[in-house]
Amino acid sequence: MSVDPFGLSESGVLGAGDINPEQIFSDSYAEFSTVSAMMESFSTAVIIQVAMDEELAPFLAATSEAFPSFSEGVAEFHPRYLKVGKERVPVLMVRSKIGLVNAASAATEALSYVNTCLGYISAGTAGGLAASINVGDIVVGNDYTYTDADATAFGYKRGQLPGMPESYDAVSALWAEAAEQAVNSLEARRGDQWAVYAGRMLAGNSFVTAHNVADTREAFPTALSTDMETTAIAQVCSNYRVPFIGVRCVSDLCGPAADQDFHMSIDIVAPRSARYALQCAAELWTGTELPDLQLELG
Repeated sequence: MSVDPFGLSESGVLGAGDINPEQIFSDSYAEFSTVSAMMESFSTAVIIQVAMDEELAPFLAATSEAFPSFSEGVAEFHPRYLKVGKERVPVLMVRSKIGLVNAASAATEALSYVNTCLGYISAGTAGGLAASINVGDIVVGNDYTYTDADATAFGYKRGQLPGMPESYDAVSALWAEAAEQAVNSLEARRGDQWAVYAGRMLAGNSFVTAHNVADTREAFPTALSTDMETTAIAQVCSNYRVPFIGVRCVSDLCGPAADQDFHMSIDIVAPRSARYALQCAAELWTGTELPDLQLELG
């Protein structure tokens, strides 16, 4: 896994005393055993992926360790249990780092560990794109496309990759129902502090800011939010026919009006996203509508 099989020194040069075959084998076997045991127990787990450590923290605070964490490339994998009554919901947490390639490679790796994934969630923060969106609002996706994909010269729609669908959506009615139930369960907690929106989410390799938000809104008039991972994960899940949903909390506004707050601390928005994502995972796993989960989010 993360063990250097060649025992190279920090300089990358093989030198005398650098190789310790017994230690290499021991470390590799220990990590292999951990992953093998996790795969057996987590064959139908829910996978939740975030990009940043700050987005991961509230998930770790609300769950308990099932198996030791491990890494592959730049991605980290945290097998966890979410306690729901007497049940323990297996949740594989993934921290990918920022960007489409990091997101897609981590998602592909995660699906290799969870053979029959019950559902995949992209969580964390996002930029608010719709004029009605405010910082702190929750966006639940039902349609996903790329902000900066443009093959319109060849007859494709804006946001569509050649040979691929125009957009990606959830592939399971059960998953959509679980997400709707989760939102309903959290309505009382929400009060008037923030709004919940369902609709199109965008992702791309470029930040959408005040100087280019007009073009993005014109190209995608129904889009609610944008980030740098969600659509890539949605595409991977579509390729593997895994149910997928994005649950993001708006931390910044791409083009705020003069009287709007345009930024909210990640210490506020990350736990809010985590609360909705974990409620979705619990609803999906149990197959029943649950009361608002009382979670310690750090």
